[in-house]
Amino acid sequence: MRRLFATSAASGLFFCGVVAIVGESGAKSSYDSPYSYQQTWNTALRLVRVDLGYKIVEKDEQAGYILFEYGDKGGTSSLELLKTANSVRVVCQMPKYPSYHEVVVLDRLTKKLKEEHGNPPEKPKPSPDTGLPDTADAPTD
Repeated sequence: MRRLFATSAASGLFFCGVVAIVGESGAKSSYDSPYSYQQTWNTALRLVRVDLGYKIVEKDEQAGYILFEYGDKGGTSSLELLKTANSVRVVCQMPKYPSYHEVVVLDRLTKKLKEEHGNPPEKPKPSPDTGLPDTADAPTD
């Protein structure tokens, strides 16, 4: 009985330690915006300052980041905007909070982009690749 209790207690302590580590992991969440960089930047800036009312500590449109104060735990959180081939990747980091806080901010940004700019622009569809070589220029007998 003592051995079972000791094993259970050790397992419980290990589990609590894992929960504590995962709870404030400092992970980052991201969203691929189908809108233009300019639309995404302006909307993100208005979301943070006007809609959510957070104090902006620093911002740089050229470098693509917004640093802001979030919550009562202190510290700085960030939104980073990275241009990709087909979208703008928005990365949210809130190191002192669980990742669901980041997801909430990104969800609000997604909703605000759609409300302000309508449905995202259609991306051109790639031409179907049949896997066969192009024989249009091949000589014929």
